[in-house]
Amino acid sequence: MHLDDPNKPEFASWDSYQEFSRQVRSVSRFVWNQKIQAFLDTVLATLKDRDVKIPLGRTLFRAQQGIDYASVVDEDGEQIGEEERGYGGARMKPLKNRAREGRANPAGIPVLYLASTEQTAISEVRPWVGSKISVAQFKIIRDIRIMNLSLGHGHNASDHVTLEQFIGDEVVLPEKKEKAVWIDIDNAFSKPVTLSEDTADYIPTQILAELFRGAGYDGIIYRSQFGERGYNVALFSVKDAETINCAPYRVTGMEVQYKQIGNRWFSSKDEPKR
Repeated sequence: MHLDDPNKPEFASWDSYQEFSRQVRSVSRFVWNQKIQAFLDTVLATLKDRDVKIPLGRTLFRAQQGIDYASVVDEDGEQIGEEERGYGGARMKPLKNRAREGRANPAGIPVLYLASTEQTAISEVRPWVGSKISVAQFKIIRDIRIMNLSLGHGHNASDHVTLEQFIGDEVVLPEKKEKAVWIDIDNAFSKPVTLSEDTADYIPTQILAELFRGAGYDGIIYRSQFGERGYNVALFSVKDAETINCAPYRVTGMEVQYKQIGNRWFSSKDEPKR
């Protein structure tokens, strides 16, 4: 069995992340075998040029589906209506011990997911046109060290291997294997989360997030699939940012982008009727 080697350091294959993902999803999730451990050790051994510092005072955004309502009273203290308001500060943070499953956290262990722009934050909650959204601004309360997982976003790992290398007849250089593996890691975190997604699909990125946390990082930053300039930031400690304000929004429109992913079928006069 050819293993990733953290001592060189070198990945066994340009496809090592995909093999790691398969192993932890369907072979050995909680007790790591030799192959999984070798991959994780090699990930740590190939960390370079990925440190990002987010300084004290930087403002980021977080959105939640829904809003609050507050009573409006007249000069005599009589209620005359309601006004729309954003959720309170506590509501805009994940609940302790009740955090939902996410790319960077298992259920019950909260991670604070933020975004670089309002548009990115709102887009990440998958709203419908007409939805009411609470959008809060968060302030970073100390200098924090972040792992940058945006470098390979949008690229294809397979672009770094030839057909001969793909079928195993030609050796892939170590630096090309490393680049391909990190592209897969970067894209894994950026992959959109859907409500219908099998929670096992979260396992690989959750393990990597804990690996980076154990290596001393305070969080991760990765590109959003919604818009070319947006970034997501996942803070491992919800205490590293505080809510400074929150406002209600209504989604007034959405730009849908799409592409055909299969061949179109055509009806036939000879097709049997049902």
